[in-house]
Amino acid sequence: MSRGCVLTRVVALLALIAWPSRPAPAQAPRPSQEDVQAAYLYNFAKFVRWPAGNTRPTLDICVAGQKLYVDTLTRIVAGEHIDTRSFAVRAVPRTEDAAGCDILFIDASAKDRMDALLAASAGRPVLTVSDIPGFLDRGGMIQFMVQDNRVRFSVDLRPVARSSISLSSELLKVAVAVNGRPSGGGAP
Repeated sequence: MSRGCVLTRVVALLALIAWPSRPAPAQAPRPSQEDVQAAYLYNFAKFVRWPAGNTRPTLDICVAGQKLYVDTLTRIVAGEHIDTRSFAVRAVPRTEDAAGCDILFIDASAKDRMDALLAASAGRPVLTVSDIPGFLDRGGMIQFMVQDNRVRFSVDLRPVARSSISLSSELLKVAVAVNGRPSGGGAP
C-alpha cells in the first residue's frame, strides 16, 4: 500500500470518528435581556423579607411598562410559591394601579411615570426595581444594568430601610454596588 493511500485511509477514519452519529442539537438561543431581568425579579422575591402583617395569599409582581415582561414573568412564576404565598403578575398601566404590589418593576418604556410610581411606593413595603439609568438616584431600590454583556444590578439600601422591607445579605453579596448601610446591623 502506498504512503498516499495509507494517509487517505487515516484521514477518512479520523473523519468518521470525529463525525457525530446524529446531528448536533441547535444551539439554544441566548436569553434576551428582558428574559434575564424577569428571572431576576422572580428570584429577588426569595431574598426579601416583608413586614409580618402581610397576610395576602399572593406575592404580587407588578410591571409598569412592556407587556413582554408581564408575559415572561407569568410563565416563570406559574405554579411557584414562597412559603404559603403564590405569585401573581399584573400590569400597572396607571400609577394608582401600583397599590398592593410587593415588587414593582418600572421598565424603561415607563420612564415618564417613574417619579410618580416611586412616590406612590415610597415608605410602603414595595421592592422597586428598574432598568432606567439613574433609578437609584431618584429613590429606587434595585437598578439593572448591563456590564460585560451580562445583566447585573446595584442596590440602594436607603429607600429599602424606609420601606419596612429588608434584603438578604446573600442578595447584597451578588450586587455590583450597594449604596447605604443595612439598618439594624445587617440584612437578614
